[in-house]
Amino acid sequence: MNSFNPVPLIIIIALVVILGGGFIFMWFYCMKIAKKQYANMFIRESKEKWARGNSAPENAEHTVMFDTGMKWGNENASCMTEIEMTSFDGLKMKGEYFDFGYDRACLIMAGRAETCKYCYYFADLYQKNKFNIIVVDPRAAGLSEGLYTGAGMLEGKDVDSWLKVVHEQFGIDHFVIHGICIGSVAAIYTAANHNPYVDSIVLEGPFISFYNVLCQRTRNLGKPSFPVCLQMGLLFKKYAGINIFKNTPIKAIPNVEVPQLMICGRQDVSSLPKYFNKINDASGSKRKQMVWFDEGAHSHLRIRNLEAYDKAVTDFINFGG
Repeated sequence: MNSFNPVPLIIIIALVVILGGGFIFMWFYCMKIAKKQYANMFIRESKEKWARGNSAPENAEHTVMFDTGMKWGNENASCMTEIEMTSFDGLKMKGEYFDFGYDRACLIMAGRAETCKYCYYFADLYQKNKFNIIVVDPRAAGLSEGLYTGAGMLEGKDVDSWLKVVHEQFGIDHFVIHGICIGSVAAIYTAANHNPYVDSIVLEGPFISFYNVLCQRTRNLGKPSFPVCLQMGLLFKKYAGINIFKNTPIKAIPNVEVPQLMICGRQDVSSLPKYFNKINDASGSKRKQMVWFDEGAHSHLRIRNLEAYDKAVTDFINFGG
């Protein structure tokens, strides 16, 4: 009778314990990194964080953009009315409305960590094209309430509310949304939900999913994306109540029907250029255009390509009229 050899079983059990224990250790160790990175990037822990001001004073180009915008804001301060709204989840939100006497308005929506003051930089483009201007502090930034940013999903709901407020208070029925980064995704969600006041959307640097952006930015920092970015996605679900794995711009954009302009930079290392065609192709818009620029960092395309950028937007928003 053959005797039982326990060695193979022992080896298998040992491997399971080692691998399983290693994974558990890695998961808990990396969760500390994920929580720290999530808090740093997506939780407003004090009013000083993401306050109204220059978000990147160490960046000379960004500072030029901010200072140029503030000059515009100061020159047009007499036309500005402070506005506010209550979000779907009860947050008090603050913004500004510049009334130049036109019958249409552009809502300029910034990306993460920016406020209405940053949006001033894009305002003169639309003022020249006979638009009133709406600039707002996104949730968890500037004078608006909130602890958590919403990866464009929650901001899209906020844009819906802002358009309703301006429509009711100032009688404006026609809007263009100009979104940058997360702001562009907010524009996608708003248009995809068929907001009746949106005539068209201008998207600078949209992304296919926020999980994709997290992975790319983590790799840009020279760190491994797994499992940290997966864990950050779970933290979004826990704290902000959103699912960045399931709810993505690439899934929403087929429902967009209004005209759409995508402004794309080949040097963008956050919203990767290789995905821009995929986003554009997925859009349900019957009039969708793309413009590409060889120079310019993420969210910095206009300052590097001022004349061509402004011409592309001007031609798009005035098409047929």
